[in-house]
Amino acid sequence: MGATGSIASRRLTQARLGGMIALALVAACTQTSGTARGVVLSVEGSLQDVTAFTVLVEGEELRMIPVPDGEYEFALPHLREHRLSGQPILVGWELVDNVRYALSLADG
Repeated sequence: MGATGSIASRRLTQARLGGMIALALVAACTQTSGTARGVVLSVEGSLQDVTAFTVLVEGEELRMIPVPDGEYEFALPHLREHRLSGQPILVGWELVDNVRYALSLADG
């Protein structure tokens, strides 16, 4: 195999490697559940009824919708105290139809 064959072989290897990296990134972006640790940026709803909240996790803002039967270590209005104090929370979540549901909450 000459120099042309070697260059073509290298380009093919680089293309395959690039494709594998792209697939890994797509897989990471399509995660449908997990646990996130972050700070509360905002809380939506009335003083007694939280309808949604946003958490900053590794530079990304994640909007969460609480579920009625969630495993929460504290009452949802306590999220407002976390927003004011900056103390992080742990959120177990699941993504369904592009909506991220908060399944569990704990001080983090």
